[in-house]
Amino acid sequence: MPDVQAIVVGSGFGGAVAALRLGQAGVETLVLERGRRWTIEDPTRNATFATFEKPDGRAAWLASVTKTPGYEGTPIEVYPGVLEVLPGEALTFLAGAGVGGGSLVYGGILLQPPEALFKQVFPSAIDYDEMDTVYYPRVRSVIKTAPIPDDVLDTDYFAGLRVLRDHALKAGFSYEDDETDGGDHLCKLKMAVDWDVVREEIAGTKIPSLIVAEFWYGNNSGAKRTLERDYLKLAEESRAVEIRPLHVVTEIAEAVKGGYRVSYELIDEAGVVAQRQTLTCEYLFLAAGTLGTCKLLLKAKAKGKLPRVNEFLGHGFGNDGDVFLQRGELSEITNPHLGSPGCLAVCNYQNRRQPCVMMRTPLPRFAKDFPAKNAISSFVFTMTPNRGHLSYDATTDALQVHFIPEAHDAARHLAERLNEVNGGRLLSIASTVTGHQLGGACMGQVCDVSGRVARYRKLYVVDGALIPGSTTCVNPALTIAAIAERCMDDILTEDMER
Repeated sequence: MPDVQAIVVGSGFGGAVAALRLGQAGVETLVLERGRRWTIEDPTRNATFATFEKPDGRAAWLASVTKTPGYEGTPIEVYPGVLEVLPGEALTFLAGAGVGGGSLVYGGILLQPPEALFKQVFPSAIDYDEMDTVYYPRVRSVIKTAPIPDDVLDTDYFAGLRVLRDHALKAGFSYEDDETDGGDHLCKLKMAVDWDVVREEIAGTKIPSLIVAEFWYGNNSGAKRTLERDYLKLAEESRAVEIRPLHVVTEIAEAVKGGYRVSYELIDEAGVVAQRQTLTCEYLFLAAGTLGTCKLLLKAKAKGKLPRVNEFLGHGFGNDGDVFLQRGELSEITNPHLGSPGCLAVCNYQNRRQPCVMMRTPLPRFAKDFPAKNAISSFVFTMTPNRGHLSYDATTDALQVHFIPEAHDAARHLAERLNEVNGGRLLSIASTVTGHQLGGACMGQVCDVSGRVARYRKLYVVDGALIPGSTTCVNPALTIAAIAERCMDDILTEDMER
């Protein structure tokens, strides 16, 4: 008999969905999460997470210095912090670490792609109408998303967002309530944010956090809704799910008598290995993030532990077309160091180069970088066919990323369109960092469209590794969760023996 019926590796957007649906189905489930819990107990001070201006061990996953882009080089104590920074040859990757995974460190942006672009990326077996009417709304109903209220938008903290809105309108973008409209438009995003808490930040009754652009290291006021507070909370309340933090999964293998073996290291809060153990399960769900899941699969294949995983493993890798650009010398005050990422999207789906979406991205350091406070920094996500691949180096036990970003043209074209009618200058444009790594165990190749790994029964991928390198040109969190919801419906209906 296996130790447990199901194991979920990771607790981000895919793992949290799997945990909740398994728990609701009464399946005995362990969630193994490498990071620690981050529970906000005092939202009136910076007591839970580190901040950009005062980083410490909480800011980084087992690192002796900060590596966060823009905040590199500060010596810190080694600690299982919330953000892992993985420098590659051409691109730096960001990944969340902790109960809630990427939801701890993302901007709270949940944007649904339009139908035409979705159909260019995903297999035809995934019905967009079903995603639109069932799975995207299901995720939003659990996370409880909402657009930025006008009274919050009208504060000085979001001056840059209003400027971006006005610039887009002047450049010919229409204002639409439907975020999935396929034309050039701008829209408010349904954010994973509790706007009442934001109002408390503004009023001074909770610590300023979201309004002062704190996001990569976590949000101390509790304004950002994280998976620990919805999906994972509900999973634990089912009484069938147990979450075990500080459990670093190192290897997976097919068990001799069926099912799977999962080897892990139990670490302490200094990152020191306290125990090494192995658990067995009947059903194994991989949701360790794109890089984590792909490494486990590639390592298992290389070592002969999962030898039948097919030749497509590692292929179809992409960065969701991430580009970071800065427009400056504007005539308006933008407060580039204040506010929250996202909240409003400039959707340039008719871009002559490639479809793309622009979202404002403030950082506290921009108060010093732009003393005139007349710049807007943005992430632009581009619909690019550019893909790379991943491999495993057994001599160093390291995942290797073979990928060269290529997405500048569409972002530059959009910035120039805005500058032409509003003034300003393109200060910089780069594709050097992403938290949106996708693919490597893609549906239609390594897995079927429900996440089943080909040639292996009861082995599943339910995170970003399953996505074919892009969620079109929008942030991937919502689509990862919605696809995971779809996977779990199929798996629970067709595969589970209850």
